[in-house]
Amino acid sequence: MNNPKELMDLWEQYKYVIDSNPDRIEQATPKGDIVELRVRKPYLKQGFHAFVFKLKGYSIKDYLDNKYEEFSDVVTCIRNEWEDDQISGSLTGRYKAPNLVARLNGLKEQTENTNIEKPIFKGIDLNVEDKSENIEQ
Repeated sequence: MNNPKELMDLWEQYKYVIDSNPDRIEQATPKGDIVELRVRKPYLKQGFHAFVFKLKGYSIKDYLDNKYEEFSDVVTCIRNEWEDDQISGSLTGRYKAPNLVARLNGLKEQTENTNIEKPIFKGIDLNVEDKSENIEQ
């Protein structure tokens, strides 16, 4: 790869191919009829890798892993585009795997659990201590 513009051009070609070749899925209507829907595939890092390798015969892994400083701005733009596509597609229902999209993009929901211990039996001390005297044999 000679320069960042070449990488951006490859990204634009990849998006054009994805946008021009939607998946076709069959879905039943409420009346029971089967209709064919066209659904655009998401932009994926792995898909972009494969696209470039098939087209050019080399891997772009090191470029997308930011190993070349001069490519970092283009890589950031590309990464932002595929993440935005995946997240917005999931939020709008275009992509039906929100948990997978979240995992791919390093998103996670955090919950905090607090346990409060309350006595079950009022007036009964369940903390049993050994009150027996030492017995010598």
